[in-house]
Parts: sequence; structure tokens; C-alpha cells
Amino acid sequence: MRNFYSMSTGGFYPESKRAVYEMAGTWPEDAAAVTAEEEAALRASTLVDESFAVLSARYFDSVRTTREVVLNRLAGIGMAALANDDAATVQAIHLARADLLDITSCAAVVAAQNIAALQAAVSAEYARIAATLPDEGRRAFTDAGITLPPPVTL
Repeated sequence: MRNFYSMSTGGFYPESKRAVYEMAGTWPEDAAAVTAEEEAALRASTLVDESFAVLSARYFDSVRTTREVVLNRLAGIGMAALANDDAATVQAIHLARADLLDITSCAAVVAAQNIAALQAAVSAEYARIAATLPDEGRRAFTDAGITLPPPVTL
């Protein structure tokens, strides 16, 4: 039995079912016959891609959960700063919260091609955001279990 592969759908189609697919109008125009070896390689590469997709989805779930903890803590710090007329802290908190909301879609995170690179990009982004905050704001990250590098002192 010969199989066909479609790049546009990412699926395999057995030749024995071609007539059924064609009658339904679902046989892909780009379907190409593949050898057993080619099919095995394509299936293996698909599994690798799917596993990163699954891993990254799970990882993003944990990032969003952690982010919520930090966002809530920063909201409290921002409210206290507002009550104390600390405009600089209020502004820093506001910008940090906006960056945290975008953490899963920033360029470095989106560019990650494997789970290690994704974790490194998110960690770097957390560190970048935290570095813009006063010590109390940085504690919101560490209280949420995020390990930050020590602050740079000049």
C-alpha cells in the first residue's frame, strides 16, 4: 500500500482511500507519494514538532500562573506607592505590569525553537522586567519563585 503526504495539511493519505477523498473533495492538491522511509522521517519530524508544541503549551500555562502571582503582588505595591505619592514607583510598576502581560508574545520568547531556549527567554525577560523595579517590586518576582540575578550596582 502506497501513502501520500500533503505539506499543506501535514497529513498522510493512503492510496486505497484516494477515491473516497476525491469524491468528498478533500484530496490535497499537493499530495505526493512517499516511500516508507520518507514517511517514517516525516512522522518523526512531526512528533518532534508536536512534542515542543505540547511542552511549550504546558510551560506557558505555568508562566501565566506565575505571572498572575507577580501581577497581583505588583498591583498591591503600586497601590501603596500611589497612596504614598511615589510617582516613580507607580510608573515603574505600571510599565512592568504591561511587559508581564506581553511576556508570552515578546520577540525572544516567540523565537524560541526548543523548550530550553523558551525557558531561557522567559527567564531573561523576567530578569529584564524586574531590573526596572525598586527592591520591593523585585521581591514580587522572588516571592513567586522566580530566580533573579543580583541587581547591578554601579
